[in-house]
Amino acid sequence: MTPISNWKRWIIYNLIGEGVHNVLFDDQLKRLCGNNYDENFEIALNSLVDNGILLKLETQRRRKIIVNYENLLEAKKILNDKRNWKLNKEYDQLDRQEPNVSDSIHRFYSEPEGYSFWFNLEENPRKKKSIYNIYRKKKDDLEFAAQILTQKHSKILYLGSLRHTQSIISTLWRGCVELSTASDTTVKRFILQDLQDKERKACGNNRQRGKIALVIFKKLGYVVEKGKKGNSTMYVVTGKSPPFATLDNIIES
Repeated sequence: MTPISNWKRWIIYNLIGEGVHNVLFDDQLKRLCGNNYDENFEIALNSLVDNGILLKLETQRRRKIIVNYENLLEAKKILNDKRNWKLNKEYDQLDRQEPNVSDSIHRFYSEPEGYSFWFNLEENPRKKKSIYNIYRKKKDDLEFAAQILTQKHSKILYLGSLRHTQSIISTLWRGCVELSTASDTTVKRFILQDLQDKERKACGNNRQRGKIALVIFKKLGYVVEKGKKGNSTMYVVTGKSPPFATLDNIIES
């Protein structure tokens, strides 16, 4: 289960984390939890209310949750302090029994709506860098989104579907195929930087989309790792391709 202290940060993040004071119904907060909801959420929420950090307002048989303006400073301390502030000693022992923050960080933030969690990639866990959660759309298992999690922030990138030729993910797949296919039909190896250089618009202003796409293609069996070039992993396509597409018609499109 997610640590109680982490649920506290997650709840407060959804209320004031973007600099705007939100008012949310308690059932809205639960829906934002998605499949990550567990009993520690209720303990964390009740603890924040009991300590005056949050207020519950009854309206039309529903409860609204807001940050108590008089304790706004304390709420910000919980949100920003990397040591995970614990407001109630009654719950301290429970927190210490829970797994490390990095083991369940994807539980802090709401999932992209309409998507199901597939797998995650932790970037250099020893240096506590970003974690990438990869999601598949519930109605199209070849449409992807990625949630990038840092110590304080969450960002979602939507890559589109491999069934749509003009999507970001399809553009990046065509780039992989073209980089792997030489004029003499031999298979060439490429690195992330090659894909970044070839498809700058699809990759955006950083390497995140390209990195995520390669992780997805590897998971699907479309590419495999083939050695190293310096510190960079080299890839080749396997010959397996998305539905309704072959290597030839991908290149021609």
